[in-house]
Amino acid sequence: MGKFVVEMKIEQIKEFKAHLIQQEKAMATIRKYITDIRTFYHYLGKNNMVDKQRILDYKKWLMDSYSVSSVNSMLAALNQFLTFLQLNSFKVKSIKVQKSFFLREEKELTREEYKLLLKTSVNEGKIQLALCMETIACTGIRISELQFFTVEAIKKEFIEIFNKGKYRRIFLPKDLKKIVNVY
Repeated sequence: MGKFVVEMKIEQIKEFKAHLIQQEKAMATIRKYITDIRTFYHYLGKNNMVDKQRILDYKKWLMDSYSVSSVNSMLAALNQFLTFLQLNSFKVKSIKVQKSFFLREEKELTREEYKLLLKTSVNEGKIQLALCMETIACTGIRISELQFFTVEAIKKEFIEIFNKGKYRRIFLPKDLKKIVNVY
């Protein structure tokens, strides 16, 4: 490996954040990236000189400290940051993960378990939680998309969702719409 070394400066984080905003990244993405870059700067400590080997050492430290999915997420943020700094030669590969094509049955929620969760929520007075679970189960939405289920939106036949740069139209089953309207 070459001995191309650069000094990392804390001001670069603020510049990177402005860049992400200009790129119209979601605020949650921006917060995550900035948190991950701060973790990198914390790792550097007082020695803010960086070369490819230092980045590889950071990757190893991440692997010793975090789960694989977290490491890959943090490396993605770091690679975006390195691209922003025009340090493409410092970028590192993510950790390869073999995907399982089928969920193990014991990880699936059975219909009985789902019904028990709903019943328990209602019995404990957590009606809103029960409605959230029922909405997710009936529509297949992500938890982050619940925010689009407003009183005004439910009055329509469908919910329009613009999340993570994607648009989806979710049609509401009549039974769900009735339950939510009562709530």
